[in-house]
Amino acid sequence: MSQTFIKIAFIALFSSFAAVSFAHNEDPKDPKRVTVVVDNLKPGYATLSWVDNEITAIQINSTNGQEMPSIPVMDATTLHLNGLIEGSYEILFLIGDKIVATENLTIIK
Repeated sequence: MSQTFIKIAFIALFSSFAAVSFAHNEDPKDPKRVTVVVDNLKPGYATLSWVDNEITAIQINSTNGQEMPSIPVMDATTLHLNGLIEGSYEILFLIGDKIVATENLTIIK
């Protein structure tokens, strides 16, 4: 094989690896990364799940006045919420101070 062909193949291979590694973080709403499931049988209960082991905290912002602190989740991949009052919530999944995913949750009682 010629050296030119080998160089082109190497560049193409490197480019595909770079595209895959950057594409993973481009869509913060990627359903494979985070999920929010409301328990319809128990109003005020929900389960948050994520596959990214680097997530360090969950921040929940409420539009109904319920104040919630940032929740550290080191080495966890699931968080169960209960006692949520009726309203809308914005859930931020964080690595350090960086938001890596955002989901919305609505509780109706």
